[in-house]
Amino acid sequence: MVTRWTLCFSAWVFCSSLAGSEWGVSAMWAAGIRQDAARGPTVGSGGATMIQKDPRLGPGMGGSAVQLMGYEGAQYFATQPTPQTAVVGSTAVLPCRVINKVGHLQWTKDGFGMGTERDLFGFARYAMIGSDDEGDFSLRIKPVLLEDDGLYQCQVSASDGVPGIRSQTARLTVYVPPEAPRVKPPVLQTTAGMTVNLECESRGGRPSPEIQWVDDSQRETVRSGTSLSTEMMSDGKRVIVRSRLAFTPRRSHHNSTITCLTSHQALSSPLTSSIQLEVLFPPEVGLTVRPQLLVEGDDASFICSAEANPNVITYKWYHNNQELENKTSKTLILPKISRNLHQSAISCEVSNKVGTSKKTQSVHVQYGPMFRALPRDVAAETGKQVVLKCDVDSNPPSSIVWLQEGSDKIIGSGAELRVVVGASTAGVYRCVAAVRGFPDLQGRLRVLVKGPPMIVSSSDQQGRMGDTVTLECNTVSIPSPIRITWTYRGREIDLSDPRYEVVEDEQEEGFRNILVIHDADTHDFGSYNCSVVNEYGVARKQIRLNEEKRVPMLMLAGGAVVFALVAVVVISLVLCNKRHSNSSGSPVPEKPPAATVVTGPTVANMYSAPSDTKLSSDLTPTPSNRPYDELTPTEDSNARAAHTLNRLSEDSAQTFIPDPTSFLVRPIHNLLWRWFPSSFSYSQVPAVNDRG
Repeated sequence: MVTRWTLCFSAWVFCSSLAGSEWGVSAMWAAGIRQDAARGPTVGSGGATMIQKDPRLGPGMGGSAVQLMGYEGAQYFATQPTPQTAVVGSTAVLPCRVINKVGHLQWTKDGFGMGTERDLFGFARYAMIGSDDEGDFSLRIKPVLLEDDGLYQCQVSASDGVPGIRSQTARLTVYVPPEAPRVKPPVLQTTAGMTVNLECESRGGRPSPEIQWVDDSQRETVRSGTSLSTEMMSDGKRVIVRSRLAFTPRRSHHNSTITCLTSHQALSSPLTSSIQLEVLFPPEVGLTVRPQLLVEGDDASFICSAEANPNVITYKWYHNNQELENKTSKTLILPKISRNLHQSAISCEVSNKVGTSKKTQSVHVQYGPMFRALPRDVAAETGKQVVLKCDVDSNPPSSIVWLQEGSDKIIGSGAELRVVVGASTAGVYRCVAAVRGFPDLQGRLRVLVKGPPMIVSSSDQQGRMGDTVTLECNTVSIPSPIRITWTYRGREIDLSDPRYEVVEDEQEEGFRNILVIHDADTHDFGSYNCSVVNEYGVARKQIRLNEEKRVPMLMLAGGAVVFALVAVVVISLVLCNKRHSNSSGSPVPEKPPAATVVTGPTVANMYSAPSDTKLSSDLTPTPSNRPYDELTPTEDSNARAAHTLNRLSEDSAQTFIPDPTSFLVRPIHNLLWRWFPSSFSYSQVPAVNDRG
């Protein structure tokens, strides 16, 4: 078709020259008018006279075409083709509109003419659209192919003395969309923290596409670690673009994708391809404690949560970096926690085949106040200042107040109290530490005034012959004694003698010094002197060691036997009397029967005294035959007392023989009479009291 069209076109040119035209083929497309504005009217080769009016060079091919817009009868372009782009498969239209067209019009591509017919025989996808009346000869390409990329020009030949014209050259740029990107590898199994190389290839695009990587787990573009290379394809127009990404996956990338995104001018939306990530990662550990607020005495539960791939994991627990044996579950329970756990570290370590992770939590325990060190007494000279300390440990910290013993007035606060020693400030102080939700803690200490020592031991002390005896010399001494010595009969005790020994015991305000004498003999009993010296003075005291008499063991044993026999007899009498009373069925009268009180003779005895005699005379009533139930309370009381004294007087008329069991029988009888009054008749009471 191209050859045929070329032959026809050559024949047409040849026929035109035979018709008397002076224009050759080469001159036909050349400008026929000289550009000389000073010469005035010019006669063309065809004999036509034209008036030259402001000629302008057109932008044709290299400026070789001249538009004669200002000349009468000249043909010129109303619209010229302009550079444009088209996508393969689309339709492209290059505009060309000519005014006063007299010549033949054709389009050229890359300098090659395509014919003057509107259908452009031999170019099935090409056609000149529009109408001759409008002078519209726009070139339509449908569909656009890559081979259509090139330079296009609209040309009009000369005719009847009218010169030919050429439009400006317009480039049609054909865009070719790339193929869908391909990624390597399509599925990636790797380990978190290890850098891998990913590749994305885009083929066949024109011009080169833009490639981006997108981290789908973060929904963000990866802007680092990428490199790009471009390779021209065999047609010399399309390209192959490769993008490489150096990527370090994290735990969060597991089961996510990395997407290669290709953008191109020929595409309405990007093309994508993704890499599926399977990321192995060591455990990620979380550690919580229940309850969140720990109080001393609570059961604490530490819960270890872990995510890992693979999820076959093992647990270990640590307390202050010391592994806890046999603790391999995800929960650690510590029963009845104490304050010792406060601010310690509990750690959970979780492992899988990829690696090991550890989580540590500092433990906070609330607990009530407790002394770090017990309050200590302080001592100083009068007028000196001392510091009282109340060292308390608690969480949260305690509020501490100070009081002086015997008063509820708060005299200070805080862990320390400063006091000037004197008569009014010496004594006992209290510090009270309080924490909300816990019992208060109180501590006591004393402010002591330094001075000479004092000895506070008893002046008379006892010991037994033949035993190991002790003498105590107790001292109150602020400060502590420098020396304590013992003397006997003017001579200091020789402590090198094995019979003597000194034992010292430190007291709150001084010392207890004990002189020990082994196997005491007669000459060891007597007066000793204890001498105490401190830096403020000396104290001395005479302490007498008296012999303690022994009670014969035979007498003690006999008394015990008699006591037991009497107790048996008395209990038997009580039981028998009670049984007799119950069998008779007659109730015991509340008052004793009437009796006559007779005054006995007055006989001196060991119980008598002037006061006793007077009491007897005061209580002896006038004889009366009235029964007891008719006496007044005063008369009744006097009668009983007089009766008792008379009986004592009667007994004393006989020789007095002390009854060793009387001190035992009397309390037993009185006790039984109180417990079982119904077991005794009134007449029996004086009989028992005769002994008492």
